[in-house]
Amino acid sequence: MSKGLSKLDVIALVIGAVIGWGSFYLPGNKFLPEAGVLNTAIGFLVGGVLIYAIQVGYHTMMFQHQEQGGEFSYTLVHLGKKHGFVVGWALSFCYLTLISLNATAVVLVLKEVLGSVSYGYLYTIAGYPVYLSEIGIGMGIIYLFYWINKRGLVLSMTFQKILIISLVATVFLLSMWMFYRSDRQQFYHQYIASYHFDFAAIIRVVAIIPFLFVGFDIVPQVMTDLGFSIKVATKVTLLATTVGVLIYNLLNLMTAFAYSPDQAKTLAWASGSAVLTHAGWLGFGALCIALFAAVVGGINGFLIASSRVVASLALYELLPGRYQQTNQYQVAENALKFVSLIAAVLLFLGREVILYIVDLSSLMAAVTYAYVCFISAGLAKRLVDRRLSQLGVVISFFFIGLLLVPGSPSQLGSISMGILVGWILLGLLYFKVTGNRK
Repeated sequence: MSKGLSKLDVIALVIGAVIGWGSFYLPGNKFLPEAGVLNTAIGFLVGGVLIYAIQVGYHTMMFQHQEQGGEFSYTLVHLGKKHGFVVGWALSFCYLTLISLNATAVVLVLKEVLGSVSYGYLYTIAGYPVYLSEIGIGMGIIYLFYWINKRGLVLSMTFQKILIISLVATVFLLSMWMFYRSDRQQFYHQYIASYHFDFAAIIRVVAIIPFLFVGFDIVPQVMTDLGFSIKVATKVTLLATTVGVLIYNLLNLMTAFAYSPDQAKTLAWASGSAVLTHAGWLGFGALCIALFAAVVGGINGFLIASSRVVASLALYELLPGRYQQTNQYQVAENALKFVSLIAAVLLFLGREVILYIVDLSSLMAAVTYAYVCFISAGLAKRLVDRRLSQLGVVISFFFIGLLLVPGSPSQLGSISMGILVGWILLGLLYFKVTGNRK
């Protein structure tokens, strides 16, 4: 236990996965116009409690299961190969597509700082123009973190800690600056004095919690590399998730200090405009650095997680054996290369199509949560853990319902549903070919 990932490593990994592009853009695009400050905070509080119940199931899993593969191998061992494949297929989709989404977000960050970086028009797909320069930037950042990760977790986590410490420190400092520099009287009248409890608005925030918090479950994928006990790991994961909730709300507050809901929704990047107005170009530059850290930290975290899932699928002969082979740094380099290549190829679809695909990541994550909590409910030794795991199953199906039930505030669109059907059919075909191997 003297070597391995530190507590700070795990905190940085989870925060990097949880905090992404949306945390900086949703305050103006969704949170303030639809829910304001207090209803958004309540939505995150409710969502955090729901995620905690699911985390109890993961806590039980990590105590019961100490081998590579996390949720995938846990399900395979207890429910068999078919169910294990469902979880592995879902996790692969969930993590891998988020690499591509974050890579496209790097281009958006550069646009905020440099202006246009779009050159070499190729085509338009789903109404989104695709440029050669944007694909090149995305591929470059994916390759950079492929190169870093193939040299081991020590180097990868050094970068991750630098990124996430910069992110957290910047958000906290800018929040304090905005508080002192803003018109607090105006903020009070717009968001506090006129506050009305809005259940529908709160549910709309809760509905996107699975998407926003995909990645809190990343710890099982590095469980064999932890340098401390599983008991501590679950507490550290809870702490990191709590910090994530706080950062979402601080970014929402920063925007609210500057704009009313009506003003915020008219701006392309309300949070950026708020900081630029009250903290100048220095503050705006710091916010862009924080945004870049969030996006790139997500790429790094999901590269680690997705390559671990692929290696585990290979270990159980659901993928070719070469994907579990490790290099001199004990990294499954072929698996890392595979997910990096797929993530890079997805960039040719353009950000809009990738967003349709990523919409499914919440569903894939919720399916995984349901499996883990179902198994943990039968294995947990303490009554409270069994009950919370059972609750985790209910919550997981609640999240699934929010995504699939017609009329739900976060119902998947027809394009996303078509992609879902295609992914299921592809999985069935692949398992039919490979699943009979011993």
